[in-house]
Amino acid sequence: MPLVRIEVCDFKSYRGHQTIGPFKNFTSIIGPNGAGKSNLMDAISFVLGVKSAQLRSSQLKDLVYRGRRLARGSAEGSEAVEEEEEAEAGDGEGTAKKAWVLAVYEDKDKKEWQFQRTISTTGASEYKLNGRVVPYSNYNAALVKHNILVKAKNFLVFQGDVEAVASQSPKELTRLIEQISGSLELSSEYDKAKEAQDRATDNATFNFTKRRGIAGEIKQYREQKGEADRFEALCQERDELILRRILFRLFHIEEDLEKNTREIEEQSRALNTLRAEQHVHDEALEKARAEQAKARSNVMQKEKRIKKAEKTLEGKKPDLIAVDTQIVHSRRKHDNSKSQSEQISNEADRQEEKVRGYQRDLESVRRAAEAAQEAQRRASENNLSLSEESLEEYRRLKAQANVLKVEERQALETLTREEKTASRTYTQLKDKQDEFEQKKATLQSDLAVQNERKKELEEKVAELQRDLGKVKQELDNQQSERTRISRLEAEINEKLQDVHNKLLQAGVDQKESEREAKLKETLSNLQRIFPGVRGRLIDLCKPTQRKYETAISVVFGRNIDAVVVDEEKTAIDCIEYMRNQRAGQATFIPLDTIQVKPINDKFRAFAKGARLAVDVIQYEAAVERAIQHACGNALVCDTMEVARYVCYEKGQEVKAVTLEGTIIHKSGLITGGRSSHDNSKKWEEKDVQGLQRVRTSLLSQIGDLQKSKPRTRIDEDLISEISRLESALNISRDDLSACKLKVTGLKDELKHVDRTLRQNTPELTKAKRALDQLQEKIQGLASVVNDAEDEVFAAFCERIGVANIREYEERQLKVAQEESAARLRYDTQIARLTHVSQFEQEQLNNIRARIATLDNTVILEAGNIQRLTQTKEATQAEIDEMEQAIATLQEELKGLNEILEEKTREVDQVKKTTLKASKVLDQALKEITTRNDEIEKLGLERSGLYRKCRLEEIDLPLVTGDLREVPMEEVSRSLITNYGVVPTYMRRIFATKLLWMSTKMKTRLNVPNKSKTSALKWTLTVLMRMSGK
Repeated sequence: MPLVRIEVCDFKSYRGHQTIGPFKNFTSIIGPNGAGKSNLMDAISFVLGVKSAQLRSSQLKDLVYRGRRLARGSAEGSEAVEEEEEAEAGDGEGTAKKAWVLAVYEDKDKKEWQFQRTISTTGASEYKLNGRVVPYSNYNAALVKHNILVKAKNFLVFQGDVEAVASQSPKELTRLIEQISGSLELSSEYDKAKEAQDRATDNATFNFTKRRGIAGEIKQYREQKGEADRFEALCQERDELILRRILFRLFHIEEDLEKNTREIEEQSRALNTLRAEQHVHDEALEKARAEQAKARSNVMQKEKRIKKAEKTLEGKKPDLIAVDTQIVHSRRKHDNSKSQSEQISNEADRQEEKVRGYQRDLESVRRAAEAAQEAQRRASENNLSLSEESLEEYRRLKAQANVLKVEERQALETLTREEKTASRTYTQLKDKQDEFEQKKATLQSDLAVQNERKKELEEKVAELQRDLGKVKQELDNQQSERTRISRLEAEINEKLQDVHNKLLQAGVDQKESEREAKLKETLSNLQRIFPGVRGRLIDLCKPTQRKYETAISVVFGRNIDAVVVDEEKTAIDCIEYMRNQRAGQATFIPLDTIQVKPINDKFRAFAKGARLAVDVIQYEAAVERAIQHACGNALVCDTMEVARYVCYEKGQEVKAVTLEGTIIHKSGLITGGRSSHDNSKKWEEKDVQGLQRVRTSLLSQIGDLQKSKPRTRIDEDLISEISRLESALNISRDDLSACKLKVTGLKDELKHVDRTLRQNTPELTKAKRALDQLQEKIQGLASVVNDAEDEVFAAFCERIGVANIREYEERQLKVAQEESAARLRYDTQIARLTHVSQFEQEQLNNIRARIATLDNTVILEAGNIQRLTQTKEATQAEIDEMEQAIATLQEELKGLNEILEEKTREVDQVKKTTLKASKVLDQALKEITTRNDEIEKLGLERSGLYRKCRLEEIDLPLVTGDLREVPMEEVSRSLITNYGVVPTYMRRIFATKLLWMSTKMKTRLNVPNKSKTSALKWTLTVLMRMSGK
């Protein structure tokens, strides 16, 4: 039935009433995104009754058109903002209250059918068929009538349906075709009919089989009756053989008991003699040990004395080294002071000679001053003396002469003043030149002294540096040796800690519990009494690698301490023995009857990181069945992820154990954590001896390193010596620096003096030349003035008897000037020489003080050298005496060691004799113990036979007593068995015949039992009881 058109009103994005169509046999709808193509498909699905959840909506009201709200921003808003505004509460412009869709179909008779569905914003829905409101059931029936199935959706192919159909399996495609065709709704009715048919077929088959089974059972009952008769005869024969076997075994038990008792009595009589001999040997051993201990005590005391003496000697040697160092220092200081004193003495002699020279000069100047004064006095007596009239005339004539040649006089006075100034300048420059020359000589002398002192200080600093380097090198060697020993100690301690941790992990330092010790003792007794006991499962195997220890311990579980035996009978005997001895409980694994499932080989390479537990264990082939029984198909996985992969993802019902001990059981449960009983330490019992040897070796190495470690006292002495040398070196360096600074200052000052002299020499020459020029000019002007004065004073000079007036004036003035100049010159020289003499005298006094100080230092250091030499001799004597005493003690120790070795040999000899006697005694005791254990074992076996006869109601012939009096737990010795019913020849062949009869009966009893009647059950139960199972 083709679709003609679709009419929508306010449905989703369609606003108002819209008509879409007509549709042809092939119609394509195209348009941009958001144009409404998908909404048209939703409209078709909607009108055909599809739910809203399948129309990309959560509620029906969401299918009603909602108007857009006006934009509040710019026209360039993004699509995300518009969608957000559409999702806001409130209605936009043009919002509708309801929506409907009308589908017009045309059937094969060209009749139109109108299907209309209306919804409102309240969620109400209304269906119309050809314009008439109908319920949904009628609406859906009309659609089904036209082969439109809403549930099957056979009216429209949605996006992705083609791909989904193409990827379905044949079964899913069949179901889809059945759903589209409508046959799926009839599947339940078909299943019921099919089930009834199968039930009827089964009933018919069962009735036919039942009739055939009844006929077969009748035939089988007849055969079983004959077999039961034969079985009764075999049982009677078997009972007779069992009785004979029990009597045979009891007979031999009695014989063995009597034999063991006789041997124990014989061994007991010989045991007294052996014990007496052992007592004598023990007393001899104790005596020898006492003598050995006494000799060892003497050796130890002597070693202590030697160590004490060596320690004292080691304490004295640093004192000797310190004294030697002090002597060397004092000698060096004595020699340096003596050499400096000699040098300064030479300098003092030179300085003293210089002072005497200055004093001689001073005395000569003073004598010259006195002579000049006396000459002046005599000259003044010879001078002319004028009368008052002559003096008045001289003054008058002098005034007349002064008015003559005024210009020349003025020029002469000017030149005379300039000449005085130039003369004074020249004198100053001359004095300055002399002063700097003298200062230069003094500086050169001081510079030579300082250079010599600088050389001495440099040699002293170099020597101190060499000594300091040697001492530091020695200290570095000591410290490097101590560092090396400390590093070795740290490494050995680390190894020792590792070994200690391993020993702790192995449980060596922990005492075994009482239960474990008792279990080991019981196991040892079982292995001695019963030959078929192999040992504990944990002792019979070992993991291939250490990392598997925890996992294998978890895999073994409660079987880790199980005892492996060869036969079931041995296990029963061991259990009986442990019960009688009250030795606790134990699990036994008999190798002959244990049920072992075959190993599934697919698990050997099932997953990476997973391997069978039996493949990571080393064991002997004889215990393979026990190992397979304990491990089964258990897997050892490297990580928990591998275990989850095997058990969960692959779905394998197998026990998986990780290396940490976490288990995933076959049921899927997970067990983790760490047990308080750590079984992994049992694997390491075999490595304990090696670890203990390593620990002993490491401890001995640490002891050797402690002995070879340098002593701290030597380091302290070296450090003090380094401090002393560094202090002396610093002082010498400071003196050297001060000396260098002084030398530099003297050189700079000498350079300044030279520079000043070079600068002053041209000035001095220039002043000399200027003074000479002025003197020439003064002589020229003086001749003119003198001529004028000669004319005025001609008569006067003739009268007083002089050549000219200047002679008179010069005579008078010369005397005064000479007297003044001489006085000034001599006073200046005297003052200068006095000052220089005083300065040089002070220098001489300082040099003498230094010489006195150095002499005192020489005397003091000489005394120190003598005192230190005496101390060294005394210390050396003490050291020699100590070494002699140590040598004597060592000789004595050697003799004591020889005595100790002799006593040790005697102890060893006595030990050998005592050990030999002890072995004989132990062997006798062991034989007695073995016989007692054999008697106890035989008694237990006899008691077991009695209890077996009582339980199984075997008519055992007895001379006295009754089987009903046999207790179930204690051994009965009140019964005496009658062995007369057992023929002699049967006592030898009985065991072989009994084994043949038992095998034969087991073969007869392996016939399948299908009827399971009560009579046959009783027969089998009795047979199993009689066979000992």
